[in-house]
Amino acid sequence: MSEKTIEEILKEKKIYEIVNPKLVQAPPESSISDAIELMKLNKSGYIVVSKNKKLVGLFTEGDIIQKVLEQDVDWSKQISEFMNLTPPVLSLQDTIGTAIDLMGQLNIYYIPLVDENQELVNIISVRTLINFLAAFYPNEVYNLPPRFDQVSTTQEGG
Repeated sequence: MSEKTIEEILKEKKIYEIVNPKLVQAPPESSISDAIELMKLNKSGYIVVSKNKKLVGLFTEGDIIQKVLEQDVDWSKQISEFMNLTPPVLSLQDTIGTAIDLMGQLNIYYIPLVDENQELVNIISVRTLINFLAAFYPNEVYNLPPRFDQVSTTQEGG
């Protein structure tokens, strides 16, 4: 019995097998200020904007930087004015490889997950994908120096 390659695993393994149960969401009427507080509280780079279990948009740290801070916007405005109204979506049954490909093609970090009724069920993040991939390369990851400019001269790092 031969072991599967990482490529085979990515084509077979489904998103539901690795997805994090944490889903940060808020209604479209939320203010920018409230949204930022919610993101800080949850240590999240996104808010899935939903109404009646349906996805209506995605508000991310990128939206804050590019649409709010760059334009000096009033923080009491609603996030619905600044969110992505049509984020790409996947389902829990899609493969991990599909999620990686879509994130790479669109240069995004978060993809909302919906069910067959197009109701919001979760989100997949680039962080979740990186943690999953890192498990395949434990020696390489665990032996990285703590700083990018640090060079270990011995195996023990001393």
